Amino acid sequence: MRQVTLGLVLLTAVAAGCTPAVPRPPVTFAVMAGAYCSAKGDAEVEAAVVEESERLLRRAVADLNDRKGIAFAVVAGDLLARADPLSLDRARAILDELAIPYYVVLGEHDGPVLVDEAATAVAEEERGASRSTVLWTFQGHGISGPQGYWAREARPGVVVVGLDTVDPGRRTGHVDQRQLQWLDRTLTANQGKMVLVVGHHGLVPLHPLDEGKAWRHLLVDNAAEVRDVLERHRNVVMVVTAHHHFAGGRIAGRIVYLASPSISVWPMAYHVVRVTQADAEAVWVPVAPEAVARRGLEVMLASRPYRGVFPEGEDGETACVRLFGGKKMQEFRLPAIRP
Repeated sequence: MRQVTLGLVLLTAVAAGCTPAVPRPPVTFAVMAGAYCSAKGDAEVEAAVVEESERLLRRAVADLNDRKGIAFAVVAGDLLARADPLSLDRARAILDELAIPYYVVLGEHDGPVLVDEAATAVAEEERGASRSTVLWTFQGHGISGPQGYWAREARPGVVVVGLDTVDPGRRTGHVDQRQLQWLDRTLTANQGKMVLVVGHHGLVPLHPLDEGKAWRHLLVDNAAEVRDVLERHRNVVMVVTAHHHFAGGRIAGRIVYLASPSISVWPMAYHVVRVTQADAEAVWVPVAPEAVARRGLEVMLASRPYRGVFPEGEDGETACVRLFGGKKMQEFRLPAIRP
């Protein structure tokens, strides 16, 4: 009788022109990003307190290990300040201390230094390990084979899809046609399961500055194409990115687009995200000791790409601090039925 009733409900929904909601198994996971891990602490990354990067990543891992109920962690890019072999090995060793599974996508720092930065940043021999070396280092942590995009069923009914938004040699993100076709096939193959997507560059504007030259590089340049694929599939619930370095998000096309903070850029935090059938919640957790946090705030407020894009004076400084340090908790009401 129960099966007959369920069938009638489904038929009624279809007849009404609606698609029944995909089950959303309750799940809690962590997002770590922007660690800019540097074994020597001598790399230069705008607004990041790189000299504390290893300690901050260790504190994030230790804090996560003390928490209960977190199913897995995703590393949403820029794990490294630059991919020198020692930093790569040390970052992998720190992440391996996690008591939960972790999955990795790359950011633009997780490979050789960008060509336009190399002349002033580091010498030729210090530009870092190849992108392929980084990918092979994290085999089995989402990544499988030579591609930076992947899909894993992290727990029954919950699929995590990792996007490779890095366009080597550029700060702006891009997702090529081959990956878009793979994404469409992957989402189709997992219909009936809840899908969480993670990438580094943003897919929707989260601040007015995203529309201008100053922050345009924070987004995927063909984001509309990517969203078109995602929004055709009712099983996609959330997209997590981290290139903005602030905690923020909104619902677009009935998908939650969530940005996570950086571990080494103030407020030096990671995200704990909970998804249920009805809603989603994201809370950022600070990891820096008080003195390091003060130092991080000073460095950020001295940074032109961060403080410099806001008006001069106290009001501009307040706006900058509110953007990067605000929204410690966000809640999103999830739609019951996708059109």
